[in-house]
Formats: sequence, C-alpha cells, structure tokens
Amino acid sequence: MLGSLTSPSNVLALDTSGPACSLALSTEGQVLERHETGARIHNERLLALLHELFREAALSPRALDCLVLSVGPGAFTGLRIGTSAAQALAFAAGAPVLCISSLEALALTHQAALAAVGLSAVEVLVDARMGELYRATFKLAGGGLEYRDEDQITTVETLAEAPALSSRWGLIGDGQDLPALAPRGAEAGFREPSNIVRARALLPLVAQREPGPPEKAVPRYLEGRVRWQPATAPGTPVPSA
Repeated sequence: MLGSLTSPSNVLALDTSGPACSLALSTEGQVLERHETGARIHNERLLALLHELFREAALSPRALDCLVLSVGPGAFTGLRIGTSAAQALAFAAGAPVLCISSLEALALTHQAALAAVGLSAVEVLVDARMGELYRATFKLAGGGLEYRDEDQITTVETLAEAPALSSRWGLIGDGQDLPALAPRGAEAGFREPSNIVRARALLPLVAQREPGPPEKAVPRYLEGRVRWQPATAPGTPVPSA
C-alpha cells in the first residue's frame, strides 16, 4: 500500500482517450515520456511503450506509488485498453488511481497556452458523432482551471445557437470543426482543433486530489446522461432532450 500520497515518488500518467497514446512517468525528480499517434495506436503500441518507459527509468512497475488516468468520454476501444492497463499496473503495485475526465485532460494540456493569451474561459468540444458533442467548460482563475459546466452531451444544433462563454474565451477539440459551429469558432480567442492529450499535463493533479482504488478506474461514458441546454430566460419553455 502507498504510505503517503502527499509526495509520491513514482507516478505514471496515462491517456488513451483520443488519437494519441500518451504516457508520462515522474520518478527521481524527472519526467520521462512516450507519446505516439496513429491508427490502432492503443491496441498495438501501449504495452510496448510502457515497457520502454519503465526500462528507461530502470524502474519496476511494482514500484509505482500512484497512477493518473483519463477515463473518458472518448474513443471506446482506447478507453477500454487504457483502463485495463492502468488497473493491472495499479493492482500489481498496490497503488491507487486518480481518475480524471478526458475533457479536463484536454484543457490541462493547453492550460499554459490559454493563460498566455489572457483568456478567462475555455470550452472543450469533442465530436461524439451522429450530430452530438461531448462538452465541458472551464474558467481560468488563480493559475488553474475550474469547471463551469460539467461533462455533458449536447447537440450541434443546440450549441450553434448558444452564446459565447465570455468576451475572452477559447475552444479546444475537434468538435469545433463541424461546419455548423464555424461562426462560434470565429468568436474564440484561442483555437486548438485536436483531441490530443499530453499525459505530462496530468501529473500535477496528484498533489491536488485524492486517488481511489484501482477497481474504480473504469471508462466513463456519457450516453443516457442529462443533456446540456443553454440557460433560458424565466418563463421560457425548455426544449425536451
């Protein structure tokens, strides 16, 4: 069992929620990384990349103190592969797992760039197909990110009619490239159209949040959740989901 999570020595961050297979290992005061993109990358390369990473660090996987894992929403196959690998490593090491949203992971990946251009809010939009989007919004405050709207599903049609988050906001994710959202994208002060997460950006969360047991590290799917709708004026009928 992990003796103290206040300053864990060996931490592995892992993301397989999108088109990248991204790993970052913090050990002995350094961060080692493996990051590749491509078709079937999770299925074909995850185990090999893990092996390379531990070999470079001269570290046994059983020496891990904690794992950080993005659990979705995202690509079904990638999430299943990533969570299975993380569970196996965590159980073998007797280490807990800190699970975070893949939408938050995307925002964290670009946090420095967002702050550099002085934005106050960011919207993460990932194309969920069939005219739907995974969506979350964050405000930038005190050098960090805070949720405004939790992870939800919305439709392209609904979002196209919604107002901008603020006068200084950014957009992250491939959902912004859908033709119906072109006017919305034109209003943003920062745009990053990829769904690529850098696992390195997740490592600082270990000092800020409490991880959980490995069995809780499961994919997070949003199907069936309450759909997001923009706020309406008092007395205005709300469309059914």
